Amino acid sequence: MNGSFFARIAEEIHHWTQSSWSLAEVEQHYDDLATHYDAVNEATHAHFRRFTDTLHLAHLPDEARALEIFSRTGEGMVFFYQQGKVASATCVDVSREMGEICRRRLREAGLEDARWIQMIDYSLPLEDHEFDVVFFLETIEHVSRPACLVTELARVTKPGGTMILSTPNVLWEPVHALAAITGLHHSEGPHRFIRYRRLVRMVEKAGFRIEHSETDVLIPAGPGWLIRFGECLEDHLSDSLMPWIGLRRMLICRKR
Repeated sequence: MNGSFFARIAEEIHHWTQSSWSLAEVEQHYDDLATHYDAVNEATHAHFRRFTDTLHLAHLPDEARALEIFSRTGEGMVFFYQQGKVASATCVDVSREMGEICRRRLREAGLEDARWIQMIDYSLPLEDHEFDVVFFLETIEHVSRPACLVTELARVTKPGGTMILSTPNVLWEPVHALAAITGLHHSEGPHRFIRYRRLVRMVEKAGFRIEHSETDVLIPAGPGWLIRFGECLEDHLSDSLMPWIGLRRMLICRKR
């Protein structure tokens, strides 16, 4: 074990225990990840499931005016566009480095009605009731004022519009930290996983109604046979253990 190993331990302890952090700190974390973010996540089956599970669970309208918060490299928005679910795309992120990749990916996919906006505070430069669909995937845990951001997303979502929110189960926090320490996966960076009841209260107070809640992903990575075994177990445990032991919580929310 070398110095970098102990440095990663110290970094993960810091992330785990900090009570507040700035959007600039999150930006720096994702700027540093930008060049290898996609390559790392290609080896993690659970990563892309946030998009495929959203498509399966949310019954998204076709040709929607869509917003994605923390769009990262744009793979999610491009996926939904290719499925016919996006006509107009607004991608918001803190990382300018990832923004460059995102804009290039959107152009290459042929999504012409698209814009990228850097998030520098919790007041988004967007109109009231502007979006049919808001993708809010694996993001709420990375902002230190989550209630403020959820309230802002309620402002820009049309009445009757949909917000899809996903976030890790707090019980998986040690697994994420261990993966970062051992180099199996990138660090979560500044974050705080949110307990389910607090998450529900936050979403409902902002003006959303939760239409469906599900906890999925049991085996996040590994050989194909292991992934298939994990998905089989998910089906059998969906009404019993999965809400407790699954990796990712997903909320399908409707703006009141």
